[in-house]
Amino acid sequence: MTENRVCSAPTETAPPAQGAAVKLPDWARTLIELYESNAAGQFIVYGNVGDRMLLPAPSASRLASLPEFLLSALLSRFDVVLSYDLGNGIRVEKGAEMFAKWPHFEESQRDWRVPRPAIETLTRYFRYCANLTRLNQVSIQIGCIIKDADLLVPPLAGGLDYDLNALACLIRDWAGDALLANHSLATFLVTENLNDLHPLLARNPRAAQIKIDLPNVDQFSDALELLNRVYPTALGGLKADFPAVGAQLAGSTLGALESVIKTREHTKTAVTPVDISAIKRDLVEKDTGGLIEFIDSKRTLEEIYGLEKIKAWLRQDVELWRKNDTAALPKGYLLCGRVGTGKTYLVECLAGEAGVPIV
Repeated sequence: MTENRVCSAPTETAPPAQGAAVKLPDWARTLIELYESNAAGQFIVYGNVGDRMLLPAPSASRLASLPEFLLSALLSRFDVVLSYDLGNGIRVEKGAEMFAKWPHFEESQRDWRVPRPAIETLTRYFRYCANLTRLNQVSIQIGCIIKDADLLVPPLAGGLDYDLNALACLIRDWAGDALLANHSLATFLVTENLNDLHPLLARNPRAAQIKIDLPNVDQFSDALELLNRVYPTALGGLKADFPAVGAQLAGSTLGALESVIKTREHTKTAVTPVDISAIKRDLVEKDTGGLIEFIDSKRTLEEIYGLEKIKAWLRQDVELWRKNDTAALPKGYLLCGRVGTGKTYLVECLAGEAGVPIV
């Protein structure tokens, strides 16, 4: 194991605005610990990979894509960073001059686009650098990002595509081969769904699975603080009550929020607290590709005959909900009963009482 095995941002926090601090997300901290402890060198990053990320920076934080986040926050100290996707082939993201010193650099360029030759080229370069280190020559720390890995090595029913299986074996060896595993090599396979990846990779015990969840309340709050500096007109109506707004937006994505804020800034229309529910509804509908539809209920609990104690209880919970105090209903309600007993009607009336849409 080399001594310069480092995978971390130059600074873990950076002041985005008004003294606040943007921290690395939990998944990034876990990834750093796994790499620096030599527990893993290959990472399958899945989940909310298409969203925007809060990128800590020494001067000012910003929103960035996942590849930008990996390059700037986790691979900033690496000597050479390469990436590959089916559209662009191999790209040198960092360290072009050092990569060009590879003796086979010129001849390798004809193999930078087609999947099998490209992966073989990457493997060949990784082995070259690892052998240099073994010979006590220059040690080159390498990072490699495989974008849309599920398109490169998808699962195949029956497993009869030998070329595809060979690709999966080559990429799996980046984590399992002793020569490469002991070198300063970090590889990232980015896919939205883990099940869309070839089983040789998805079930590789030598690779770490890193899930990126939807943004939490703190991330939404930090993003709103950041966006407020750039788009003050759009966010001026919220009076900087960003933690409360972030709690209401939980479940949507930062990318969708950024798009709405940019549109509001262009039209010079301020977002108000009353707009937040409608904005979240639009964001969720957009992110789910129309698979979820929200319907506004016109009913209230007054339209339910009887059940006075239940209605009083529900109204009390609604008031706590409006104050972002969800301890009384941390996971919502579970309604049980036979068909025709009024469960759906009760939900419609409760939604109308609370002023929230129904899925």
